[in-house]
Amino acid sequence: MFSNSDWSSEIFSYLEENLAGRKFQTALFDFDNTLVRGDFGEEVMCELLKAGVPWIQSLSPFFPEPEVSEKMETLRKTDTQSFMDEVWKYYGSKIDKEGLGVGYRWSTWIFSGRSTKELQNTASVVWERHQKDTSSDAVQAFYPMSELVKELEKVGTKIWIVTASPEPVIQVVSEKWGIPKENVLGMRLIEKNGILSHELIEPFTYGIGKVELLNLANGNQGYDIAFGDSENDFPMLSHVRSKGIFLDRGKKAPPPRALVQSVKNWKTIPKP
Repeated sequence: MFSNSDWSSEIFSYLEENLAGRKFQTALFDFDNTLVRGDFGEEVMCELLKAGVPWIQSLSPFFPEPEVSEKMETLRKTDTQSFMDEVWKYYGSKIDKEGLGVGYRWSTWIFSGRSTKELQNTASVVWERHQKDTSSDAVQAFYPMSELVKELEKVGTKIWIVTASPEPVIQVVSEKWGIPKENVLGMRLIEKNGILSHELIEPFTYGIGKVELLNLANGNQGYDIAFGDSENDFPMLSHVRSKGIFLDRGKKAPPPRALVQSVKNWKTIPKP
């Protein structure tokens, strides 16, 4: 049940009033660290890297430094844990030097090399494993978000997920919230002969790209409320008709004019 104990008094009053008045026609949610605790996209990345991504013929296009490329090729065949660790270090360095958006675009190759169905099968395996995990690190649905989505659905709100994670990966689990897969907008990779490439279909769902893709998907009808947790979501939170709600994990300063909700004490959906 939608509970005031999970939300700040200001945000609960705002949500309650607008739900009662059926004023939310369209709602947007980021996925990782917003609908769920943790980053599901990153967990799928780890699963692929720990396998050594053998379906990718060569890593040299993604590691232009010959000595780095050679090292990565060796590690993925001999020590996949170290391979994953080194890829994350390289990824982190790229983000530090060139920004989060550039880092996200670089990481697309990790999801490439196989069919959409194969990628989704991996995502399903990772999701089910996390649902059985009792640790606080498991990626699981936030209980307050699950209940809020139910309330929005009751009043007829159209709900979209707009994420920088690959669209097919999040589509695997979106219907667990009652959100149809066609309402998931995310990273889209160009398919070549049935195989996902590392090349993106624009607009990419990073920053303002989230707003641009939503506008394409819903005919520029806009949206009334949005939820996000990172700088990637700032444009989405600021282009809203009514309010943007920033979920504070203690990582980033919130965007201006957004309402701020701490998730420090939020619980995930109880195990059956």
